[in-house]
Amino acid sequence: MTDKNELSLLFVGCLILGFPNLCLGTGKECCSSILLDSDLAVHKIQGDKLGFYSQLGYYGARPAYRQQGGEFFIFYYEQEQHWIDSRYFYGASLFSKLVNEMDGYCLEEHNNWSFYNGSDLMYSEVLTANCSKIEDVCCKELRISSANSDVIIDKESYYNNQSKDSLGDYKAIGIINGRFVYQKENLDSFLDYGGKHWTVSSGVGQNSGHINHHGGSVCPEHIEKEWQILYTNADGD
Repeated sequence: MTDKNELSLLFVGCLILGFPNLCLGTGKECCSSILLDSDLAVHKIQGDKLGFYSQLGYYGARPAYRQQGGEFFIFYYEQEQHWIDSRYFYGASLFSKLVNEMDGYCLEEHNNWSFYNGSDLMYSEVLTANCSKIEDVCCKELRISSANSDVIIDKESYYNNQSKDSLGDYKAIGIINGRFVYQKENLDSFLDYGGKHWTVSSGVGQNSGHINHHGGSVCPEHIEKEWQILYTNADGD
């Protein structure tokens, strides 16, 4: 017969040794770093909830996650037996916009995602969660360039001075909203993601800038089209 105190010590010892999944009796090892990603259409609607997540404890007897440098959570919602997102905290199901309709122990175990498109939940084959680390997927250094930077229209440059100065080499300086944030070396010029836009501006977290892309991707270098620049003519239009 095993003493109750002995059982208690064995359980605590297991947690101290760093085997919580085994203590929970699952025997599974889930990803500690998750990439939640999709195509441009989903990014334009729910892009602020995508990106890289790190495990932050457990909820609903399963690993739970928080967006790296962001405000969103993903957790297993026992009441409805599926995974959801929340802007507020683990267990908050109100205003959830993403649902992985499966009850597996690991979030990445099966992708059966739907997203809120403004009126209804819509199933998406391309919305996925997988084991990934940001440094293995996205470039830490990148160059912003344009073949049109020297184009002249009506005797004026298509790029104004601020937009042209935004071109160049950038390095990652941190993570915000599940994505790298970049800075042009020794200059107050930043490339960051917020409000469903990638933006080059003079400060992190600004809603507008000299170059931007609506929707984008988790990694800015994966965006191929639809970048926009701030353009003004001699009349200020």
